[in-house]
Amino acid sequence: MSEHQMRNPVEKLKIVVWDNIGNTLLGMRPWDAWPPGVRERLSIEDPDARSRVVSIDDLLSDHEIELVWLCDPVKSQRGFRAVFDEFGARLMDTSDPGAIERELADADFLILHKESLPAEALDNAGGLRLIQHLGLDYRGVPLEAARSRGIPVAATPLINYSAVAEHVWAMILVDLKRLADQRDYMTSRAYRDEWGAYHPGVQIVSDLTLGLLGLGEIARPVARIARAFNMRTIYWDITRFSDLEGSLGVEYVDGDDLFTQSDVLSVQLALNEQTEGIIGAREFGLMKPTALFVNTARGKLVDEHALADALESGEIRAAAIDAFAEEPVPTDSRLHALHEAHPQRVVLTPHSAAQGPWTWIRDSQELWFNIRRALDGESAHHLVC
Repeated sequence: MSEHQMRNPVEKLKIVVWDNIGNTLLGMRPWDAWPPGVRERLSIEDPDARSRVVSIDDLLSDHEIELVWLCDPVKSQRGFRAVFDEFGARLMDTSDPGAIERELADADFLILHKESLPAEALDNAGGLRLIQHLGLDYRGVPLEAARSRGIPVAATPLINYSAVAEHVWAMILVDLKRLADQRDYMTSRAYRDEWGAYHPGVQIVSDLTLGLLGLGEIARPVARIARAFNMRTIYWDITRFSDLEGSLGVEYVDGDDLFTQSDVLSVQLALNEQTEGIIGAREFGLMKPTALFVNTARGKLVDEHALADALESGEIRAAAIDAFAEEPVPTDSRLHALHEAHPQRVVLTPHSAAQGPWTWIRDSQELWFNIRRALDGESAHHLVC
C-alpha cells in the first residue's frame, strides 16, 4: 500500500477542470487504461514505465473526489469524450454563461488549459486553494483578480512544447545544411576527388533572419535557440509581447514585413476564427524566393493549394510541414507529390513534432502533483502569482 493510500480519508474535494482538449488528465490515466500498443512502446522506451504511472485514485486516495469537467461541445477535440468517460466526471457545458461561476463557488481547485477565465468568475470562489494552468501561456488567467483574493496561480511548463521547438529546428537545420543533398552525394560515392568540398546551398544560420508567426509557448524556445545561433529573429502576433522581446532577443514587425524579411518563416499561431487561413497566395507572394516555410502548428492556418503553387512556381524555395489541413494527409495530396519529387526542398512529417517519451503524460502529471503539494501544505511549483 502506498503512502497516499495509508492516509485516512479527511474530506471531500471538488476539482474543476476546464479543458477542451483532454490533455490535463492524460497523466492520471491508470496503466490499464492505455492501449496495449502504447503500454508496450512506453515499456520499451522506459523499463520503469509501469511504476511511473500514477492514477488519480492513487494520488488523491485520501479524499473523496468530485471531478467537474467544463467544456465547449463545439471546441472539444477528437478523443476528448474517450478520456472524459474514463474519469466519471460531471460534464458541464461552458456555453451556459453561468456554469463557470456556479461550479467555482464551492470548488477547491481549478485546472485550466488554453481557456480565458473571467475575473468575475472568482467573485464567489472563496474556497479555491489553487488555480493551476497547463502551460506557460496563461494570458487567460486573471492574475490581479486571483492575487486580490489570495488565490495562488501556478503555470507548469510543457515538455511537449519543447519537443515541438526541437522539431522546428531539426527541420530548419536539415534544410539549411542541405543534409538530403549531402546524403545523396555520399550514397553516390561521387566524392573521391572532392572530399570535404563546399556543398552548394549550405548556409550559416547567423547570416539569416528567422520570422516567427506567433510568439506563444512553442515559438519562445524556438527563439531562444535562434539567439544561441546569433540569428536575427523577428515576429508578428495578434498580441504584441513587449515584455518578452528583450529576453528572447526578438523584434516585433508588421505582418507583411514578417513575410518579406524572413529567410526562414516558422508558423506558431494557435488555430481559431481569427487565424484560420491566415496564410495564402498573397502571403507566399511576399516571401523571398529563397525562403524556407515551416509549419508545425495547425494545417488549417495555411491554404495548402497556395503553398503547393508557391513551391511549384519557385515563389518560395522550400517547405517543411508537420501539420496538415486534413489528417491523415490524403495520399493524392499535392504536397505528397512534391515531397516525393523534391525531397531536398519539401519535407513532410506525420504531425509527430510533439513526440518523445512521456511528453503529455509528464506534463499532465506535474499539474496534479501540484495539487497534491497544496493538499500536503507545501508550496506549489511554478507559481506565477
